[in-house]
Amino acid sequence: MPTPQKPVTSAHLLATAAHLNFRATCRDRSGSTLGVLVDASGAQQYLMIASGGAEGTWALSSELPVGVAPFLLYESAANVLRGGSLSEDGSISYYGALYTIESWFDGATRAAKVSGSA
Repeated sequence: MPTPQKPVTSAHLLATAAHLNFRATCRDRSGSTLGVLVDASGAQQYLMIASGGAEGTWALSSELPVGVAPFLLYESAANVLRGGSLSEDGSISYYGALYTIESWFDGATRAAKVSGSA
């Protein structure tokens, strides 16, 4: 399994995600919910890693650029993106804890998951 990337999260991404809804699409092997972010019309907003920085930057796009792989989101990561605020150290503050969003790949599914501590 590849080493997880921890792309940069921007205040703009969090502001955009705050207006989106989470739509469950599947479960991982352990039963955790995975899904996508959608706008009010139901159109998917693709989560991807854009260039920039050593590990890239998380970005949302209504259209998926050619050659860029989208990420599903664990429901917990979607909640942090939709309800968190950017901290000075670049982490995401959510209900008193600091988190980062990192990539996850099991050989078949690309997903974004939350890591951090309370």
